[in-house]
Amino acid sequence: MDAENATLGPEALLDLQRTVQRKLGRCLLRLQQYELLLKALVAHSDIAGPPDQLQAVRDEKIACAQKKTLGTLVGMLTEGCLTTSEADESADHEANTSGGFWFRTRFQMELDPDQYETTKSDLKELVDLRNELVHHFLERFNFWEADGCAAADAFLDESFETIDGHFLTLREWVNGMENSRAMLASFMETPTFKDLFFDGIHPDGSVDWPSCGIVGHLREAETVLAQAGWTELNAAIGRIRQRAPSQTPKRYGCGSWRHVIHESRQFEIRKQTTQAGTVVSYRSHPEGSSMPHVQAS
Repeated sequence: MDAENATLGPEALLDLQRTVQRKLGRCLLRLQQYELLLKALVAHSDIAGPPDQLQAVRDEKIACAQKKTLGTLVGMLTEGCLTTSEADESADHEANTSGGFWFRTRFQMELDPDQYETTKSDLKELVDLRNELVHHFLERFNFWEADGCAAADAFLDESFETIDGHFLTLREWVNGMENSRAMLASFMETPTFKDLFFDGIHPDGSVDWPSCGIVGHLREAETVLAQAGWTELNAAIGRIRQRAPSQTPKRYGCGSWRHVIHESRQFEIRKQTTQAGTVVSYRSHPEGSSMPHVQAS
């Protein structure tokens, strides 16, 4: 034991060691808090899929994030959640090939190129610091001498300041994501969203006819009521009124069901004259065709 350690005495040295242990523990706990926040951010930052599969997609993302190291999570953050004003968004477009409704929520923070590179460098240093604390701390500092404890003490104070700064920044990002998700959830309860998402009616009144609600119900009626490939329009109207009374032509800016068929350009229509009067029938256009066509007999 050197002169300084002898002067301090065993109890004094033990106090220094305990202080280092406490501060090392504080740093490691903060790092774990940071990792938990980071896992939540990367797991929820980009959720996409058919509406009935979104929960499963979310659960899978959460489970996947739990298995990642801090370095991998930081890579996912910088490559997916952080972006620059010069980023080419078209290159990152995820196409919907399911043929049905597709829903996507994505959270990104836009930085200018210099900020992005600085943030990326700072996060790499955080990962290096974590590895230093976890794997090399005792190699770097002589924990059994007063000088080593003093150096470790100063290093841990500086390290905690760095880690805590990253933690506070990440917490702001996570709070921003949570606020955005809350705003989206609130918007999803509005008639405007339901009109758009479920019925294809845009806020300006225009209609996405191929996927809109009333066309979907006309097609559904075909599967049940069609005879020889044609569906009597009055029979389909009666079925839709019973099963989905909100699906009316007026809702889509049309004056009649025949107007819907004409405007949607998704069906052929046929008029037949019988002893009981004129019977109007319809059928879906062959795949790839959307031109209106009228047959009379």
